[in-house]
Amino acid sequence: MSKQVKLFVVEGENRETRFLQWMIDIFFQGRFAAKIITLSAAQNIYMLYQILKKDDFETDMVEVLRDHVDDAEKQLEGISRQDISEIYMFFDYDLQQNNLRDCGNANDILEEMLSVFDNETENGKLYISYPMVEALYDYRDNLCQAYSKCYIGVDQLAEYKTISGNGNPKASLHFQYDDWKEILNVFTLRLKCLLDLEQIGYEYYQTNIDPAVIFRKQNQLGEGRSQVFVLSGFPEFLLDYFKHDFWNTVIKRNKPLYEYCLKDNMW
Repeated sequence: MSKQVKLFVVEGENRETRFLQWMIDIFFQGRFAAKIITLSAAQNIYMLYQILKKDDFETDMVEVLRDHVDDAEKQLEGISRQDISEIYMFFDYDLQQNNLRDCGNANDILEEMLSVFDNETENGKLYISYPMVEALYDYRDNLCQAYSKCYIGVDQLAEYKTISGNGNPKASLHFQYDDWKEILNVFTLRLKCLLDLEQIGYEYYQTNIDPAVIFRKQNQLGEGRSQVFVLSGFPEFLLDYFKHDFWNTVIKRNKPLYEYCLKDNMW
């Protein structure tokens, strides 16, 4: 193939694919010579883990997708692994899957997956949405506070889609560039809260924060308080991908604003 391919993989076929395509349309189309392919794995991360684990993670991700995802064979026709310059995967932090009985502990699985999929030019880079993809629209303009009040109990994860969408005007938006800027600003404010930071700038972010760091903090919350802190993986990807100049262009707020801080009243 004459030009390189950027491969984006999401978990589901509906909302996840739509959010991903909006992001690509705004931030990628017309800016890169590479061909962009988006795929739905049509399965959760733990099912994918089972397939890869059987071969000690030596099976190439592209071939796994080609063999197990109906749409992949067509979209990847004529494309070899060597043609794909970058692979990005977006999955949910879903602890309620029935098939976990055959996999093991969910957090142990994610820890391993994040260690294996930590480089987009090799095995691929994995981003996690907490607790699921709906975290992207779970925000309030000009506030660090999520629409769902920031924390979701582990016992409420199955209800999160309803909790985050009921009465939330963001749930029905088709996100434009200004909406993404607000999402990115809220993401950095929420990172400060999750990681107990006084300030956060690009240099600190680049050096100290990655999907594994966020996961370990989320894991502490889960073990200590049986809660998940609402945080989307999509803005994390954008800040990682476009780096310093992009950060300086879109990140304009550094001070948390909220109506009522749950963290101050729950620790």
